Amino acid sequence: MSPRFEIIRPLEEDTSSKLSLVRDNKRGDELRMRRFRTTKPEEIEGLQELFRQLATLQSPHLDRVIDFGADKDGFYTITAGALPGETLNTVLERGPLTLAEFETVALQLLAALELLHEQSIVHGSLRPDFVRITGEKAADWQVTLHGFGQGFAGRDDSKEEQIRAYRCTAPEQWLDGTTRRRTDVYALGCVLYEALTARPPFDGRVLKELRGKHIGHDLAPLQKLAAHVPSWMCAWVMHLLAADPEQRPRKAAAARELFERREAPNLPELPPLSAAPPVASNTPPVSLVSAPVVLPTAQPASMHATSSTIPIPVGPHVAPTMPRRPTPGPVQRKTYTPPRKPPVTVPAVNKKPFIIAGAAVLLLLIAMLTRCSG
Repeated sequence: MSPRFEIIRPLEEDTSSKLSLVRDNKRGDELRMRRFRTTKPEEIEGLQELFRQLATLQSPHLDRVIDFGADKDGFYTITAGALPGETLNTVLERGPLTLAEFETVALQLLAALELLHEQSIVHGSLRPDFVRITGEKAADWQVTLHGFGQGFAGRDDSKEEQIRAYRCTAPEQWLDGTTRRRTDVYALGCVLYEALTARPPFDGRVLKELRGKHIGHDLAPLQKLAAHVPSWMCAWVMHLLAADPEQRPRKAAAARELFERREAPNLPELPPLSAAPPVASNTPPVSLVSAPVVLPTAQPASMHATSSTIPIPVGPHVAPTMPRRPTPGPVQRKTYTPPRKPPVTVPAVNKKPFIIAGAAVLLLLIAMLTRCSG
């Protein structure tokens, strides 16, 4: 790190990085420095690419990147100002958001993600812990999105922290590690569901259980838990949470357009995604420390970047569009057809005795007629 910056005191720490308050000796400003724990060259290279792209973005809903780079201690970033406000997670400890608060948070997060998505940047691990809010009331709230490069880090390696870190992970991330803009849309749906209910849509005691609920789309309909919320708003959040990526808005801009029109499309109900083989244990197979991965330059849109890797399981982090699941056709109603009864078989009758008896009666009548005529 440049001698221009002097560390004042630590602010927070997790399993992937450490945040400190620093002073810019050149200008006298107080800034924030995040030091990432990774020393792997490929991860540091990915962080370089991610923050190179973030440094070009100007938005009140994203940190302003002052400086970044690698030194003998690894990779670091310098961002403007003190740590703002409190996390959405802390706000929700006091209860669900009001409709005015919800709309403020939703629109400002959509604005942040829209800017990222238009530059082909994917956050990849959005959750309430990475959303910070300043201001006294909803009209004055300023929402900023954080967590770039931190991935699924927690305060420690406990099961509770792992569940907390992975609670907004999309089904396709659990299945094959694929992360794209629709993955951010799903995570946003998880964040907004939690904002309206003060509870996550998916929960579990261990990661294996949490994984099964995301893949199986095992969650309570939002309308049942937030009866005060307009039906269009509940339908819109549940639309973001579609298990099939192709059934979600393709990016933040498309989700915002639906929100501003106060509608969500009526989509056919699809079965849950096919589950991958269960993980062998209740913890991820690799370290929770995560760093960005960038699309190979040989692929189109090589500027794609994402802020975290997915350790369940290891796989491509930003992938081409997944194959579309076939849309189910009209349901063919079956009509009830009663089973056919087998034909009744009549046993064969021996007619010979009846013929003999008839002939005897006939001979007797002839004999009687002959006697009478005589």
